[in-house]
Amino acid sequence: MDLMYAIINMGGMYICFACCMIVAVQRPSYGQKYLLMTNVCAFIITVGDALEFFAKTQEAALVATKMAYVGKMHIMLFALLFVTGFTQVGMNKKIAWALELYNTILLAAVMTCENHSLFYASISYKLLPGGRYILELEKGILFYAWAAEMLVGICGYCFIALKGGVLKGSKESKLRGTLIFMAALLPIVLLLIYMAGFFPDFDPTTLATTIMSVCFLVAIKRYGLLDAVQLAQERVLEDTKDGLIIVDDKQDKILYMNPVAMTLLPQLKDDRKDEVIEKLFSRQENVLDQNDRHYEIRISKVTGRAHGRENVQAYIAWIFDMTFINQYTSEMIKLKEASEQASIAKTNFLAHVSHEIRTPMNAIVGYSNMALRTQDTKDVNYYLRNIKEASNTLLDLINEILDISKIESGKMELVDVNYSFENMIHEISSMMGAQAGKAGLALIIEIEPDIPKWLCGDRVKIQEILTNLISNGIKYTKAGSVSLRIHMRERTEEHVMLHIEVEDTGIGIERKNFPLVFGKFEQFDNKKNYQIEGSGLGLSIVKSFVEMMGGHITFESEYGRGTKFMADIWQGIGHREKTDDKDIVPDDENIQIQPGRILVVDDNDLNCDVAKGILCCLGMQAEAVRSARECITLLEEGQRYDIIFMDHMMPEMDGVEALHEIRSKGGEIAATPIVLLTANAVSGVKEQMIEEGFDDFLSKPIDISELRGVLIRYLGVYQS
Repeated sequence: MDLMYAIINMGGMYICFACCMIVAVQRPSYGQKYLLMTNVCAFIITVGDALEFFAKTQEAALVATKMAYVGKMHIMLFALLFVTGFTQVGMNKKIAWALELYNTILLAAVMTCENHSLFYASISYKLLPGGRYILELEKGILFYAWAAEMLVGICGYCFIALKGGVLKGSKESKLRGTLIFMAALLPIVLLLIYMAGFFPDFDPTTLATTIMSVCFLVAIKRYGLLDAVQLAQERVLEDTKDGLIIVDDKQDKILYMNPVAMTLLPQLKDDRKDEVIEKLFSRQENVLDQNDRHYEIRISKVTGRAHGRENVQAYIAWIFDMTFINQYTSEMIKLKEASEQASIAKTNFLAHVSHEIRTPMNAIVGYSNMALRTQDTKDVNYYLRNIKEASNTLLDLINEILDISKIESGKMELVDVNYSFENMIHEISSMMGAQAGKAGLALIIEIEPDIPKWLCGDRVKIQEILTNLISNGIKYTKAGSVSLRIHMRERTEEHVMLHIEVEDTGIGIERKNFPLVFGKFEQFDNKKNYQIEGSGLGLSIVKSFVEMMGGHITFESEYGRGTKFMADIWQGIGHREKTDDKDIVPDDENIQIQPGRILVVDDNDLNCDVAKGILCCLGMQAEAVRSARECITLLEEGQRYDIIFMDHMMPEMDGVEALHEIRSKGGEIAATPIVLLTANAVSGVKEQMIEEGFDDFLSKPIDISELRGVLIRYLGVYQS
C-alpha cells in the first residue's frame, strides 16, 4: 500500500509539473493565465503531500501539510476564474476579492494551527513502519468552513462548465467542455469519499489534483483548449448575430448550427427539420420573414479534394438579419421625400419672400424717383409717407426671417425682465388698433383686472406673440372684429399662467390645412389669399416662442366664419421697484426735449448722415466720426458730449472695444452715456450689450420714437 501511495504522490507531482510547463508555453490569454495558476496550485498541493508522505519527523510532516494548504486555499478561486472566462459567464471582481480574503484568513489559521483549535481541534502524530510520520488531525470549525467553500465552489464550477461548455457549441467545443467538467467532478467524488472517512491514513487530494491536471492536459493537447485561433473561430460562430447551419453533402443531416439559427428556426429540433432543410437549401438565395424581422439566407458549398477531384463535402446556410437594412432603406426614402418636400417648401417660400421683398422695394424705389422729380411739397410728403410705410413692411419681413433663422439654429434665448403688463397692452392697443382701423375692423381687448400689473418674463417675445396673432387676424378678416382676451388660468406665489385668446371673424381655415398652420415655409390658399402680404412665418415664430416659455398653443377654426388661437404662457410676478425706468419713458411727440451735444460713431457715411440728420431734426447739435479711434481722440482732446451713439461692427476697433477703453479712462470721459447703435437687432443682443456696459441700445434702421425715448432719458425735457 505504501508503494502505491508513493507512486501516486510522485507521479501526481510530475504530472502537475508537466501540465504547468505545457500551459506556461501557450499563447498568453485570460484563460491561459488562470489555468496556469490553477495548475501551479495543484503542483504545490502534490509537492506538499509528497513531502508529508516521506516526512521523517513530526515537524517536517506539519510543515509539509501547511505547504499543501497554500495550494488548497487558492486552487478553487483560480479554477472558477478560468471556467467563468472560458464560458464567458464572467465573475464579479468583488466576489473574487471576497473569496481571496476569506481564503487568506483560512490560510493564516492553517499556518498557526498548532497554537489554536480553530482549524484542527487536535494534532497528533503516528509513527508508521519505515520511520515516517503521518498527522492524525481532528477537524475544527474552520476546516469545515473551508470544506463547505470547496464543495460549493466545485458545484458552481461543474454547473458553469456543464451549461457553458458541455451543452453548448460545436462537437469539439463540447468535448473540451466535458473534460473541463470532469476535471472537477472526479475530484469532488474523491473529496466526498475522504470526508466520509474511507481513507483515514491517506489524503486523496494528490490523486484528485492529478486527475484534474490530466483532464486539462488532454483538453489542451487533443482538443486545443488554449488554441487562441481555434477558440476565436468557434467563438465567432457562436456569438455572431447571424444564423449558421452546416449540413452534410446529401443535405439530410445537420452537422452544426449556432444558437442564433436554433432561435430563428426552432423547427430544426423536431420532426419538421427535413422540411425546413429542404426549403432552406433549395436555392442559392432565400428570404425568411419572422416576428416582424426580415432575414436573407445565402447558401455556399464546402468543397475538398478526394480521389483527385473536387467534391462537395457540406453546405453552409448563412442567415443574415436584414431588418436594419430594410429599415435604413425605408428611412432613407422617407428622408429623401421629406428633403424634397422641404426643398419645394423652401423654393415656394423664397419665391413668396422674393415677392414680399419686391413689393415694398418697388414702392420705395418708385416713390423715391417720383419725389426727386417733383417740386410740390405736398406730393413729396405723400411719397415720403408711403416710403416710410413700405420700409416698415420690409423691416418686419427681415426681422421675421432673422427670428426663424435663429430659432432653427437653436440660438434663440429667453431674456427675462420686469415689465409693466399694463404699458405693454397699451402699446399693443395703440399700434394694432391703428392697423385694425385702417382695415375697417374693430379691435376688442378684454383683460382680467386681477392680472398683476408688473410681470417678469421676456417682454419682447410676449409682445411679438400678441402682435403676430392680432396682425394675422387682421390680415385674414375682411369685416367684423379681432378680439384679444387675456385672463389668469392659474396663480402661485411667484408665477401666473396667462391664458391668451385671439379671435377673428375672418375667412377661417379649411380642416385639410390644419396641419400646415404652424408649419415653416408653408402657406395655404395661395391663390385665394395672394393679395395678403406677409412671409407666412408669423405663426411658426409664435409657436416657437410659446414653447420656449414652457407653454402651448392651439386653435379652433370654422371655414368661412373665423379662427380662434389659444395659448397658455407662464410669467413671473414682477415688482415695480425692480423695473428699469428706461421701460416707462413717455412717448408723446409734443414733449420738447432738452437740446444736447451728440456724437455719432459709424464707419458708414450714409449711416452717419442719416443719424445726424434725424438728431438735428430733433433739435440736437450732432457731430459724426468714421471710427472708434477718432472718437477716443476727440475725448482725449477735451471734447465733451452729452451722448455718444456707437456703432457695433467697425474695422480696427469695434464698438465694444471702444466702450471698454472709454470706461477705462475714468472721470468725466468714462461717465459719458454710450448708446449702441447697431444693425444687429436679433433677440437677445440688447441684453448682451447692456451687460457689456452700454447705457442703452438702439437698432437700425432708427425708429424716431425709440430715439426720442433715449434722448428724453438722458437729456430730459422742457418743464412747462
